[in-house]
Amino acid sequence: MEVQAHGNKYEDIKIRELTGLSKKEYDKLKKNGYTSVFDISKGLYSDVNISIKTTGGNSVNCGDIRRMRSHSTEYDIITAQWNQVTPTMKEFYTEYIFHIKPEHEELLWGTMNYDLINEFNEYIKSYDGTNADRDARKQERQEYQNKIQDQNALMKINPKMTHKSLRTQCTVHIDKLIATGVEYSVKPIRIVTDSKPRTFNK
Repeated sequence: MEVQAHGNKYEDIKIRELTGLSKKEYDKLKKNGYTSVFDISKGLYSDVNISIKTTGGNSVNCGDIRRMRSHSTEYDIITAQWNQVTPTMKEFYTEYIFHIKPEHEELLWGTMNYDLINEFNEYIKSYDGTNADRDARKQERQEYQNKIQDQNALMKINPKMTHKSLRTQCTVHIDKLIATGVEYSVKPIRIVTDSKPRTFNK
């Protein structure tokens, strides 16, 4: 099963709840479809930009790092935490909404400007996709990543490297977002969906 399957299910649930449309219907209306910066766009059945994420723990994968770094507008991150309750079912049990504002840019990114991130992403894309190349250049890659990663920034660089895809994503942690004082709300939920444990493309 595709890694993002359960995330897509929850995204569909939230988009239906907030806009009255399915994810498929809503994506057709967005300028760049499913590759848009936000899952829900301000002005399109919504008064706010919204990014919808899911996580099995504390770490939230925020997708393509260049896309996330390319804007400094106000937006919400809706994050649902899940447990694997049976071999074929997941339960979403807590939902956070973080209100990200332009003044949080330095908090999120620190010294990591778009050019630095784009150059690192181009470096990741220069790999040939084999395990041998990835392993041989591990130290070089880690040193490069450490050089540009602002250790005080909430967003963390997270390269993804398989023979099918070479890309750079970014990750943020729920507890660290809360600790900084970013405005947020949290509520218990109970949504059960059919979903097998995660399998990764290799």
